[in-house]
Amino acid sequence: MSFMKSAMNRRRHGRQPMRDPLWLALCLPLLLAGCDDGSSTAAESPKQKVEVATATTAEIPLVQEFVGQTAAVKLVDVRAKVQGYLTERPFVEGSDVTKGDVLFVIDQRPFQAEVDQNKADLEQNQGRLDFAQEQLKRYETLKDEGTASVQKFESTRAEAIEAAGQLAASQAALQNAQLNLDYATIKAPIDGRVSNTLVNVGNLVSAENTLLTTLVQLDPIYVYFSPSDQAYQKMVPFQEKGALKVSMVLSSGETFPHQGKIDFVDNQVDPNTGTLKMRAVIPNPDKTQRPGQFVTAKVTLADQHKVVLIPAKSVAQDEGGHYVYTVDKNDKVNRQSVTIGPEYKASYVIEKGLKPGDRVVLTGLQKVHAGAQVEVITADGNKTSADNVDSGKTGAGKTNAGKTNAGKTDSSKTDSGGAEASKPSPGDKEAAPAEKDTNAQQG
Repeated sequence: MSFMKSAMNRRRHGRQPMRDPLWLALCLPLLLAGCDDGSSTAAESPKQKVEVATATTAEIPLVQEFVGQTAAVKLVDVRAKVQGYLTERPFVEGSDVTKGDVLFVIDQRPFQAEVDQNKADLEQNQGRLDFAQEQLKRYETLKDEGTASVQKFESTRAEAIEAAGQLAASQAALQNAQLNLDYATIKAPIDGRVSNTLVNVGNLVSAENTLLTTLVQLDPIYVYFSPSDQAYQKMVPFQEKGALKVSMVLSSGETFPHQGKIDFVDNQVDPNTGTLKMRAVIPNPDKTQRPGQFVTAKVTLADQHKVVLIPAKSVAQDEGGHYVYTVDKNDKVNRQSVTIGPEYKASYVIEKGLKPGDRVVLTGLQKVHAGAQVEVITADGNKTSADNVDSGKTGAGKTNAGKTNAGKTDSSKTDSGGAEASKPSPGDKEAAPAEKDTNAQQG
């Protein structure tokens, strides 16, 4: 038994040294083949396909937008100036009134009685003055003749002066009584639209304290807004040429059809907010806008201003600010920080970071990264590059030229002139692919 076990052990141990080289010889080619396949697969991995757009120049209005609020040019709190009971309210709430229209009437009887009393006092004092003046003339003559004493003359003159003073006091009292009577009829001090009444007929109102209603002038209307100090400094060079035009966008998104001008700039910057109060006056002939509305004030700095434009969807943002991915002439991706201006027809104005002719990634922003090699394609999925745009060898170039001829741009001008020759409008879907192919050479 032990002899058989030892024989089997010898066989087992005797064959093992012969198997190891054989297995290595068989497995090594397979392992090497597997490694070669992996490296070749990695080397031949497809490039990310991206669509690009070209930064172009355009002449557009230069506009700055600010959050604003409307206000009345004139606003009057209508209050009673005398105390009494309201007896009439002839106006219709919410209607337009003209300066001088009657709004409220306070019970006039006490004031009329006071006027009558002061008229009687005035007549009485007038009679006293007339008698005193006649006596003064008579005693002056008698004094000159020597039949009246100087003392009597002086006494008569004092009575005449006193009567004149009482007459003047009566005249003042009558004027005050007449004024109170006039105040009992409350009239509109300006042209405007009246609000609802706050005190109904029959109630007692006190002088100066009781607010009866409000009256506002609706045409024109003010728009107040507060640009930052930095934004204001950009406005200064344009403002020196004349009053800047202002339009307003309503909360509904509609642009108000009438434009106005800036008529007031505050004399100091608020140190707490770093903003400067400004105001525009805008015609409101239909009186459709009201004070207190929040609007967007659009200040036009220049009717035509040369800017660099790129599609808005090519701009991304993170905690560091706005940025784009550019594609150079070797189809390599780079990240570029940009300073954007206002939006204009689905495009952004680029104030800093790009120049005309730069290519920016339009699609697939989430998949690309700086340093990556990409395959630039047109909107229809055909491959293109910065080298073959001019020659038109690619099918995409020919297709786009055909689209351009059928659309708005001459293909011959597009091939030779770049962005400046074609001048496609932002959002022109037919001309956009031709624009991208043409301007790629400028990257």
